[in-house]
Amino acid sequence: MSGDRQPRTLRAALPGPPERRKLGKILPHRNNQHRGLTQTLARNQTDQNLSFALISSLKESDTLVTSSPTSWNEAKRRLIPAMVLGTTLEWYDMFLYGSASALLFGKLFFPAGDPVTGVALAFAVFGVGYAARPLGAVVFGHIGDRLGRKATLVATLILMGGATTLMGLLPTYAAIGFVAPLLLVILRLLQGMAAGAEYAGALVMLSEAAPRERRGFFSSIPGIGIYLGIILSSAAVSAIFLLPEEDLYSWGWRVPFLISAVLVVIGIYVRRGISESPVFAAVEEEKAARKTPIVQVLRTSKLRLIQAILLSSGVVLTAPIVLTYSLVYSEQQGTDRAIPLVGTLIGALLAVLVVPSAGQLTDKYGRKPVYYVLAIMLAVFPFLFFGLLSTNIAGLVLLAHALAAPMAWAMTGAQASYLSELFPSDIRLSGVALARELSGSLLAAPGPLIALGLAGMLGGAPWLVAGMVALLAVATIITLKTLPETRGLDLTKTSEERKNGGEAATYRDHVVSKEG
Repeated sequence: MSGDRQPRTLRAALPGPPERRKLGKILPHRNNQHRGLTQTLARNQTDQNLSFALISSLKESDTLVTSSPTSWNEAKRRLIPAMVLGTTLEWYDMFLYGSASALLFGKLFFPAGDPVTGVALAFAVFGVGYAARPLGAVVFGHIGDRLGRKATLVATLILMGGATTLMGLLPTYAAIGFVAPLLLVILRLLQGMAAGAEYAGALVMLSEAAPRERRGFFSSIPGIGIYLGIILSSAAVSAIFLLPEEDLYSWGWRVPFLISAVLVVIGIYVRRGISESPVFAAVEEEKAARKTPIVQVLRTSKLRLIQAILLSSGVVLTAPIVLTYSLVYSEQQGTDRAIPLVGTLIGALLAVLVVPSAGQLTDKYGRKPVYYVLAIMLAVFPFLFFGLLSTNIAGLVLLAHALAAPMAWAMTGAQASYLSELFPSDIRLSGVALARELSGSLLAAPGPLIALGLAGMLGGAPWLVAGMVALLAVATIITLKTLPETRGLDLTKTSEERKNGGEAATYRDHVVSKEG
């Protein structure tokens, strides 16, 4: 630490000139005795504040970045289940729609005719949800950076679950004509808005609360919820396909959407009991919260935003290709519908183990080395994946989906802490949410439609689709070369503090601090 500059915690504890002047006015200054007594009291007050600051600082390094008496071991019992449950609901809802759009909604919500056209229209509505996600990132990111992370997490949960439940109550095209797809689009927009900050809010909350030496592991845990959501939605869709076709298309398809209401009630109950992020509490106490955090992101962190978008791009595009488009591709190959759904289930089960393991590896070896390895694996994965699907052999199709866990989904665990550490505390949720959701709207939203078009150019062969995913993995590798290593970075620093200290110095100092 340079010169006589004191740590932020100590500076906050020391009384400044206004406090010393106020203290000096307590006693009269008519003679030297009175002045000496005043100075003694001031020194005693300073020593007391300094001692308290030192004790608080020692507590911070071992547990939370806060002076709260609640220890991390106590806080995580409520916080981790609350984050995982909410993220599970979000991705249950998102992937339930993805599966339904590929297998059911073309017939239910669009005019009868060419089945490929019906699927394309259902995919277009799927893309609408992704297009709405940046708007959700702006709205709920603003709430999270201004009013608190907890407020965002409760609001997104209610909106997401409510929209999905209402989907299960919609009349079909056969009942009300074009009003049916219109209502579907509106609910899909609400789903997308809620998703715009749900996962980002969860990973930011855990990044800011966890001990810095285990931040990679704990911040990756909300990623488990993504794959638990896939497991639940895959199981639900697989179960309804056991029904006779008449029951499936009359009432069976509604059941998985209505189940969302139960998950919402459980999620709200759990999330109401969590405490606010200690880092946000510090920002609020210092009145450092931005009036318009999204404007601050665009004004001061444009490069970081672009880098974070590219960092997320490969895995963001892979998700709709593997989980949505591949269902259509397998069906075109003549594969039984149940096989890729079971494969998706296997891949998600493995991801529940792989994702936190990737986060833990970033704590041990650093964010960049682990991310490099995963990006290289992602570049190879789509060719292997579609090669196995093309065989139309049940065992190899299942293997293809199982390989998605270590070769693609593991990146979810590695990126959580990295994204949080790239943005300062006063604009962190807005920055992380916007980066993830812009990549989603630009890539994941049109992903299935682009995949249909690229495959059509080669007569149904998927190799251009695989090349598109590999290209983004290469872009991720190039982006990594421009980014610093951030493992163990102090997350309490605001935009002004990073600017005044120099951002490069910010990343250097945390390494020196760790080694020292």
